[in-house]
Amino acid sequence: MTQIKVDYNNSILSVSNSVLKHFNGTSRYKTLPELDAILKKNYKNVVLMIVDCMGTSILKKNLSENSFLNQHILKNISSVFPPTTVAATTAFHSGLPPIYSGWLGWMCYSLQDNKFIELFMNTEFYSGKPVVDSALSKFIKYETIYSQIINANSDVEYYKIFPPFAPDGVRSFKEMCDKIVQVTKQNSHRKIISAYWNEPDYSIHQYGTKSQEIKDILEDIERNVMDMNEKIEDTLIIISADHGAVDIEEIYLNSYPDICETFVRPPALEARFVTFFIKPGQHNDFKRLFYEYFSNDFVLFTKDAFLSSGILGAGQINVVVPSMIGDFVAIGVQNKSLRYSTGERIFSPLKADHAGYTQEEMLVPLIILKAK
Repeated sequence: MTQIKVDYNNSILSVSNSVLKHFNGTSRYKTLPELDAILKKNYKNVVLMIVDCMGTSILKKNLSENSFLNQHILKNISSVFPPTTVAATTAFHSGLPPIYSGWLGWMCYSLQDNKFIELFMNTEFYSGKPVVDSALSKFIKYETIYSQIINANSDVEYYKIFPPFAPDGVRSFKEMCDKIVQVTKQNSHRKIISAYWNEPDYSIHQYGTKSQEIKDILEDIERNVMDMNEKIEDTLIIISADHGAVDIEEIYLNSYPDICETFVRPPALEARFVTFFIKPGQHNDFKRLFYEYFSNDFVLFTKDAFLSSGILGAGQINVVVPSMIGDFVAIGVQNKSLRYSTGERIFSPLKADHAGYTQEEMLVPLIILKAK
């Protein structure tokens, strides 16, 4: 596995801040000069499309170098850390890094609720029970870049086109592209369009990063993007991904009772970006055991070292972030993932995952289509 450092000055965060700056919003972070130059051409419509898990390595593995999507990559950019949907799509939509937003991973420990909460699902991770009126939610609210754009531009309309889990969601990628075409043509107003599709992420978890299923999904995405591009006018389409993925070998921490004995509560965040809450007086035991079992596959940080590393981005630290981080943080740098079960819920095995610190997970394409 090739390791790569997160580059917040050349990242998905930069893309959002370029779009925000173009529409007279306040960009708190560095923009992307190449995208700034393209946006200056003042297209009537701007589409920001996120294709979940369509990282650079996923495209290269499954589509030819001469494919339409690969040929229209302006450059490859960094995701945020961790490279996972909760943190990265929030960075796209907020223009803020995880340190600021507080959206750190799929499952975060909320000190305010004393629960492990799946942030997107409002569900207790280990039990699967719904979470009602989470105290955490008020600390991680943010204003989207789209809200800021329409507030700064009375002549700009905003449209959100998402899968069926969202209100009026679309049921296929083709339907998403057709709706984008329809929206761009329905009147003469300037528009900002946010589009998100949840494949190939879902299938990559099931089938791995290189399979016929993934190739078919990407070919379908490419076909529909090409068709959409032929049908629109005066529109800039920005296509990127929140992260990539690696094929993984799952390790259940429950198979190591000596290390589990040091836990004061279960681990949190992600399977390749794991935080551990350790009993008082057992920190040295945990560290010794972790190095013995997992030092070849994970880098281990103390809480203080992790929070001061800058890996979550720069700027104001969200008040809940320190309590979300336990005594130690482990980050995957090879192909292993660490899972844990309390016995309350059965988890499906995964063939691929993300949130680690490899190029395959961190690097995503910036695809630009210009229809004048």
